[in-house]
Amino acid sequence: MAGQKRVLEDNSIRSVKKSKLSTDRLTNVSEKPVQLISNLINEEVDFPRGGGTSLTAAEVKAIQAEAAQEANEELFAASGKSHKKKSRSDAKNKASVTPKKDYIRIEHLNHKRIIPGMKLLGQIASIQPLALIISLPNQLMGHVPITQVTTQLNNRLESMHEQEEPSETESVDDGEYDSQTEVPDLFQLFHIGQYVRAVVTNVHASGSTDASSIGKLRDEAAKASRRIELSLVPKTVNSGVIKTDLKPGFTLSAAVQSVEDHGYILDIGIQGSSGFLSFKDAKKGRSDGSKLHIGQLLDISVVKMSSNERICTVSVDPRGIQSSSITEVSNVTSVLPGILGQALITAISPSGINLQILGFFDATADEFNVPTNPAKPFKIGQKVKARILYEIAGSSPPKFSVSLLDHIINLKEKLSTGDAAIHLAYPIGTILDAVTVKRVEPERGLVVEVQPHLDGFIHISHTSDSHVPMLSSSSGPWRSNTIHRARVIGYHPLDGLLQLSLRPSILDQRFLQAGDIQVGEVLKGTVKRLTDSALFVSISCNADGIIWPNHYADIPLKHPSKRFKPGGSIKCRVLAVDPERMRVELTAKKTLVESALPVLASIEEAKVGMITDAVVYRVVDKGLIVRFYNNLKAFVPSREASEYSSKLKDMFVTGRVVKVRILTVDLNPPRVVASIRQASSLKPAKVTDTSDITSSAIAEGVVVVHKTPAVPSLSSSHTHEPIPSKALASKRNSPLPQAKAAPTQSQSMPGSPTPKRAAPLKVEGFSWFSGDARSDVESDDASSDENSEEDESSKKKKRRKKKEIEQDLTADMHSKLPESNADFERLLLGSPNSSYLWVQYMSFLLQLSEIDKARETGRRAIQTISFREEEERLNVWIALLNVENVYGTDESLEAVFKDAARHNDSKTVHLRLAAILDQSEKHEQAEDQYKRTCKKFGYSSKVWSLFCEYYLRRRNLEQARKLLPRSLQSLEKRKHLKTISKFAQLEYKLGDAERGKTIFEGIVDSHPKRWDLWSIYMDMEAGQGDIQSLRNMFNRVFAIKMTSHKARSFFKKWLELERKIGDEEGASAVKQKAVEWTQKAASDSQ
Repeated sequence: MAGQKRVLEDNSIRSVKKSKLSTDRLTNVSEKPVQLISNLINEEVDFPRGGGTSLTAAEVKAIQAEAAQEANEELFAASGKSHKKKSRSDAKNKASVTPKKDYIRIEHLNHKRIIPGMKLLGQIASIQPLALIISLPNQLMGHVPITQVTTQLNNRLESMHEQEEPSETESVDDGEYDSQTEVPDLFQLFHIGQYVRAVVTNVHASGSTDASSIGKLRDEAAKASRRIELSLVPKTVNSGVIKTDLKPGFTLSAAVQSVEDHGYILDIGIQGSSGFLSFKDAKKGRSDGSKLHIGQLLDISVVKMSSNERICTVSVDPRGIQSSSITEVSNVTSVLPGILGQALITAISPSGINLQILGFFDATADEFNVPTNPAKPFKIGQKVKARILYEIAGSSPPKFSVSLLDHIINLKEKLSTGDAAIHLAYPIGTILDAVTVKRVEPERGLVVEVQPHLDGFIHISHTSDSHVPMLSSSSGPWRSNTIHRARVIGYHPLDGLLQLSLRPSILDQRFLQAGDIQVGEVLKGTVKRLTDSALFVSISCNADGIIWPNHYADIPLKHPSKRFKPGGSIKCRVLAVDPERMRVELTAKKTLVESALPVLASIEEAKVGMITDAVVYRVVDKGLIVRFYNNLKAFVPSREASEYSSKLKDMFVTGRVVKVRILTVDLNPPRVVASIRQASSLKPAKVTDTSDITSSAIAEGVVVVHKTPAVPSLSSSHTHEPIPSKALASKRNSPLPQAKAAPTQSQSMPGSPTPKRAAPLKVEGFSWFSGDARSDVESDDASSDENSEEDESSKKKKRRKKKEIEQDLTADMHSKLPESNADFERLLLGSPNSSYLWVQYMSFLLQLSEIDKARETGRRAIQTISFREEEERLNVWIALLNVENVYGTDESLEAVFKDAARHNDSKTVHLRLAAILDQSEKHEQAEDQYKRTCKKFGYSSKVWSLFCEYYLRRRNLEQARKLLPRSLQSLEKRKHLKTISKFAQLEYKLGDAERGKTIFEGIVDSHPKRWDLWSIYMDMEAGQGDIQSLRNMFNRVFAIKMTSHKARSFFKKWLELERKIGDEEGASAVKQKAVEWTQKAASDSQ
């Protein structure tokens, strides 16, 4: 019986192989595929439900064994370990029919290969009010409308639209809104750098455009013309996932559906199942601890599934999601982009790597998704972690594209060398002086190295202004290892690549994006086109602006087409800039374009009494709403609109230019009140108002004099003219009178003049510090010039009476300063770690014009000084920087600077070089150095403060004030208050005290119990000498609850200020207030 069974199995195996070979041969014949399909259909009619087969058990077993053997041969190249010898003819026929494929072709993703329904992993590159811009693999960008984020958010938007909205008049007058019905914007729901899963809904054809591209930069409009529309809705993204795949570690997208007593119910897009996220776990995914919004999209990881498979407990802990991985799935449709899995490397080529992921799926990783400098080189057979990016469309069996990059594996943003976000370290428009070509892709572009571990991509269309059909890696101007000057025009977060351009037209471009254009700037543009709703003006090659009809001219135009011809030149002024929406609003009103009045673009710049231009925005019942630059609005009451009582609608039409005077400014809530009547009135203004004073103007005034004459004191830094060398030479070796010690102040008699000692005179050699000593003595002499004539006469009489003696020159031999190389070498033998001696030696050599020897001495000092003496070594490095700054070239200075930064604290060296350049009046280089330092050390508050101080000392107030918002974007939140306070102090010292006061007011209002900030604020205000302002400030402080110890220090400070800049009456009032406060505190404690 057993023998019959064995014979039956052998016969079945032969029949299976024979039928398989005949079927393979049939596939090569083009005439019989239809007949083959029809036969198969006839045979499959009676297949039972559940996947039955007509083969016997022995046949099934033989087929499974053969399939396992072929799989092992393909994966591990074990072709020599076949169990059975095959005839040469069979092997030849099989090779010709089904050729073996050891390598999978790697293809890049492009618009032609993307189809609707395709699922991809992306990273948010930009957030707009009504859309998200998503970075996709291979330098592609996608677009997610606000209606395709989640179903719940879309429902909230529709319900909000149906509700009655408050009128703009009420919102301007009251400044209130109903927070209960407010729908969170996309800026609250997402953040730049966040990873999302998306589904392609539509791919626009090349050359198509729509209204959304109006007002954008031209390169952005080009992207929008072929943009990829995406959807983030969980039901669409998670389609194909079944309940059995929801095992611990499985990651997917979800949306907040409702808020319950103990947590959130999530929509995971799977029929019959919902997710549950507890409040405790929800806080792990929010660094600020804020609550989640209904409709918010989340990336979740499965913790456990309930027994009835209806509730799935999930977590949003970023660390858990980053490390969550799976080993198998039940269906290929359950493989979502973003899944992390173990992969096996099967082939390596210059274009990328072939892998097998999740056990049996083929995958590829192109060169952009393979680390350029891995810790260990990849090898065939090596197991690595890979994250799935997308399923390759049209592949059968299914294949996936994966990434091995560290920032994608860890789901984090790629950072630059200075641990700053790349889009902040290299903003759009940054000029890169030297980028090196690493790889040339003939039909796509260039891959260049910007800095170590940071690459950039230059598309072939951006290599030159002229058409370039093909690139070569061995010849031509863009061959490998060539260095070029480039400009940043974008950033692809997912690939971690900067988008660069080599085109000369872009390198010389003034504006590259809307954020580069300054509000209030006068520009010359070219009319692009005129529509019924607006006029579009080309400002530069990459930037367009829009002019609304009420800004065509000072008066309404009936036929604007006669004035604005396409291609014609137009002079306009920037009215508003919205970098997020890429919109630039312009005005062609001659009154505004030629106005010399200050531009008011933000509420922080508004000052009481300022006179500026405004445009009538709307006429309301109680007055006017006028608009300044950058959409800043102010309210003009009816009584301040005109001298005469008349209907405002008849006097003021929308779009009319008016001159206004600022009356009040409130920062919280923001509100500005202005007057048209006072701006045009000729009545005398307040004493403090100076904004309307012009040159050659005639004004009335009253002559006043000081009741008490004030004599300004001389600072100790004011020194007299140096003594000429001839005078010093005439006194060399001269006899000196014997001197007596002058009596001290306590010993001198009141009313009798105290004679002064003469300044000591050096008669041999030179002193390194003689200037300081002389200035100190001379400043002391200058402080008492009241009896100078009497002092001089008494000194002369005493000199005649005293015995003259000769100076003994041998007494100072031990302290004699070195005068030769041998002297310095002898001193350095005793103090080799003294940077003071080394720097003196370098200075001595420079006096002898031995510059190269001074450089060598500095290098020798660095090698000699102990490595533990960090400060001493730093002093020598700074001396070398000074030498190169004065005697060297820019290249030698840069080389020494790089060495110094490498061997010392880099931030300190950066700042010291900036200070050196500033002191040597190389202001352009100093500014560039400060910018360089801020890019590298943007996390340091000190760097931003010193840069602001530099601008203020140069009286570049506009640039200094732009640094504060820029610094807050780079600094940690805990450093914000410190930085804002420092900027306010600098405004008091070097800028505008009123602006500093405004900043401090905002600080103490938001942090009323920061007593240290109150104290600094008081010190700054005391420097202005306004005692009444200080009194108001102290009264505000004591209205806040504080300890008796803190109150005592504040009362002491108040009393000192009253005695210093106040009067005795104020000091008495302080003492009385202290008694009252103490009594009140005692009664409250009881």
